[in-house]
Amino acid sequence: MQGYNRLFMFFLVIGVLLAGSTAYALVQAQQQVPSDKIYEQAKQDAMGICPPIFLRDENGNVINPVTGVNADVPYSPKQTCGKCHDYGKITEGFHFMQGKGEKMTAGYAALYPWCTTPGQYGGRW
Repeated sequence: MQGYNRLFMFFLVIGVLLAGSTAYALVQAQQQVPSDKIYEQAKQDAMGICPPIFLRDENGNVINPVTGVNADVPYSPKQTCGKCHDYGKITEGFHFMQGKGEKMTAGYAALYPWCTTPGQYGGRW
């Protein structure tokens, strides 16, 4: 048993040292790069996921909260994301379907009246 404790402590110390050296390297790297370059890099990284797009309502109309166009209507992920992504396949995934068909308990419904299921189905929050 003592051998396991020593082995555990060894790996714990190695993990702490690695975490600390990684954090130190990240801080040093950020100090060497001006903040405007960090912002631009973060913006480029985000744009690498999806290009700039308009939000759309369930009828496919553009929603532009900056100019106030249709700003009072909910966006539709099907109309917004479905232009490029296979919405049908995405909506069959485990995390998307989690909680479908489950009933809310009275206590849960009292705490979270905006939820329709106790799982993630339908966009919980």
